[in-house]
Amino acid sequence: MPGKRALVVAGVGLVVLLAAILLLWSSGEGGSTTTFCTSLRAGDNPIDVFDRYDPTDVSSAKAQLEQGVNRLEQLERAAPSEIHNDMKVLVDVAQQLVAALDPSAANRPTPDFSSQFDRVRAASGNVTRFAADRCSVSLDSGSSAAPATLPPGTPTSKP
Repeated sequence: MPGKRALVVAGVGLVVLLAAILLLWSSGEGGSTTTFCTSLRAGDNPIDVFDRYDPTDVSSAKAQLEQGVNRLEQLERAAPSEIHNDMKVLVDVAQQLVAALDPSAANRPTPDFSSQFDRVRAASGNVTRFAADRCSVSLDSGSSAAPATLPPGTPTSKP
């Protein structure tokens, strides 16, 4: 009888362990449409966050860009599997842009963002369509500020 009980306990423990692994594994894939739409409505439009970037305001330029990256990361975590990879592309490129524009990176070569235009355009289009179709949210820029101008030679794509 003690051997049977140990076998049952081990079996139940194995089932619980497998369920926990599956739960943790699937939760790492992203959020849901509801979570994404709620997050999208609850915060700034990411386009507006990047539109507020002012390269002439050296004291807050990096913080402005990092705020944009943080907003994209928040949306990436909330994104359902349908657009999770698209959000990842936007986050990755935004992070590269922030790193390239960091004053401490002045001596490093600037990444070639032109090779990523098509990828960013496709990802952005997918996310924008998803937001409009599934969340009834337009990701067009609502900023009343004039678009930021970048110093000569700086990549001009916005995630």
